[in-house]
Amino acid sequence: MAAGVEHLFTVSGNQILSLYDATIGRGIALIHARHEAAAVHMADAWGRLTDRPGVALVTAGPGHRNALSALYGARMAETPVVLLSGHSPRSQMGAGAFQEVDQVAAARPVTKAAWLVEDPERLGAEVATALALAASGRPGPVHLSLPGDVLEAAVSSPRAAPTPEAIPPSPPLGDGPIREVLTLLAGARRPLILTGPAMARGERAALVARLSEVTGAPVLPIESPRGVNDPWLHGATGCLAEADLVLLLGKALDFSLGFGEGPAFSGRCRFVQITADARLTAERVALAICGDPSVAAAQLAAAAREREWRPSSWRAAVSASRAATPSAWEELRHSSREPLHPLRVCAALQPLLDAGALLVSDGGEFGQWAQAALETETRLINGLSGSIGSGIPMAIGARLARPGLPVVVTLGDGTFGYHALELDTALRYRLPVVVVVGNDARWNAEYQLQVRHYGAARAVGCDLLPARYDRVAAALGGHGEFVERSEELGGALARAMASGLPACVNVLIENAAAPTFRAGGHAH
Repeated sequence: MAAGVEHLFTVSGNQILSLYDATIGRGIALIHARHEAAAVHMADAWGRLTDRPGVALVTAGPGHRNALSALYGARMAETPVVLLSGHSPRSQMGAGAFQEVDQVAAARPVTKAAWLVEDPERLGAEVATALALAASGRPGPVHLSLPGDVLEAAVSSPRAAPTPEAIPPSPPLGDGPIREVLTLLAGARRPLILTGPAMARGERAALVARLSEVTGAPVLPIESPRGVNDPWLHGATGCLAEADLVLLLGKALDFSLGFGEGPAFSGRCRFVQITADARLTAERVALAICGDPSVAAAQLAAAAREREWRPSSWRAAVSASRAATPSAWEELRHSSREPLHPLRVCAALQPLLDAGALLVSDGGEFGQWAQAALETETRLINGLSGSIGSGIPMAIGARLARPGLPVVVTLGDGTFGYHALELDTALRYRLPVVVVVGNDARWNAEYQLQVRHYGAARAVGCDLLPARYDRVAAALGGHGEFVERSEELGGALARAMASGLPACVNVLIENAAAPTFRAGGHAH
């Protein structure tokens, strides 16, 4: 409580029961999930929407390991998350203790930092340090393993406010690098600013928008595993190859950007990178600056106001390309053919977003259609990890972070199977969310890849049943709707929203490949 943590997203287990007991009467709510990965996904959503660390609490051994895949998702999304895991007692370490495993080593590849807490007197301070570290610099997850005998030890001042170890504030860049970056921007005819996930959220995004407004350099966030071919970018993918200078703010020149090579980017394009992690710099980068990109964005915007910037239509052209969609989409949005096209489902969902609902969109082909076709100010997507399954638990975290907003989730039928029982979690905590399942009875993303690489005759392991996922929601005590025809869709969504319950709207859709807007090319 002293650190301002309001919720612990958790799954119980032997090694953390003492922490459960300690929450009684202290104003910290336990949100008890059905799977450890789901608990981390909930914390991830909380962190993205609040810019404060979401905290997940899981048990040792298998419980800790279950959480790691979701921790990777948070790492790639640059989300402040703290994972607290129970651990076998210090006194039994190395002796074959129950569920003993090197948890810290397992967590290190998917965290900013991970360590074992060994001093009971330092426990509060080390948790406070983990919270501060998760939110500082390039945000990301931090892990602490908590031995059972550390948790249960008597300490001299149990109610003292924890003091984190000093994490120095990010220093400003020097005047020289600021001038150099602005000179390059001013000299470019078609500059672009590409940001990583953290720089596309909240106050950081506002700083980048300010820099764009002053300099005229358009901004494109790179948040999708499809990177430069993210369907949400629409025709703006073609603008990448036209850029003569790209400023990477908190963004690596990695797989999502094709490592800066063609056809996404011209060989004449120069790259300038500002990142808090010097390890993310690639050879293709002409000017690399190690520093906090949010601090740098504020400095650049302030210094840019002191310069004259020549008028350009480039920013408006990129914006128009980003907003444009293929003319064929309009017919598909209103089509009555069966099974429904994903765009027909999106057309029915857009008014809910226009009325203020928050969008959570999972991965897969249906998720990609939703990300491409739905426009909203606030959305949570599966992110650069490319994983699927986070949608329902992230919706629960979002509902807690933004309690006044309805939450709509789009996901495929394969994805629904990962964390369907988190609808029970939503029900227990009275957190209504509307889950829209695009049901094509197929692992369609994998099917489309197999067709492209091997041909339709060699597609294997992709078939699912056209299951009644709506009945799963109803059986748990929620609300279910089954949609086969376009005229049923609006009423089903309205009833689900009005039910006040966790709801599943199960829509039979055609197995359409997700839209592609190839960098340097045209829509397909």
